[in-house]
Amino acid sequence: MTKYSVGVLKDDWEYVSRKRFKDWTKAQDFAVQLLEDGEEWVQIRMDGGLLQELNLERGIMPDPNFSTHSLAPYYVRLRNYDGIQRSTQGKK
Repeated sequence: MTKYSVGVLKDDWEYVSRKRFKDWTKAQDFAVQLLEDGEEWVQIRMDGGLLQELNLERGIMPDPNFSTHSLAPYYVRLRNYDGIQRSTQGKK
């Protein structure tokens, strides 16, 4: 059974695993949450190696197809995802 490891890349590009999943959709949910929480680089790895490396500045939306630098198109449709939601409270 394939397992997905979601983690962050630190300043020295060291990968630090945060959580493992059996389901790719749940792994992407957690990766998006890490990005929303302020992590700069998030990776999703499979047992066989790197699957996704996500960074908000580079962009995470598929354009128009999946790449290792984007969320999967099915995930965007499934979650009706249109990007990271930043709080605008208190800003004019």
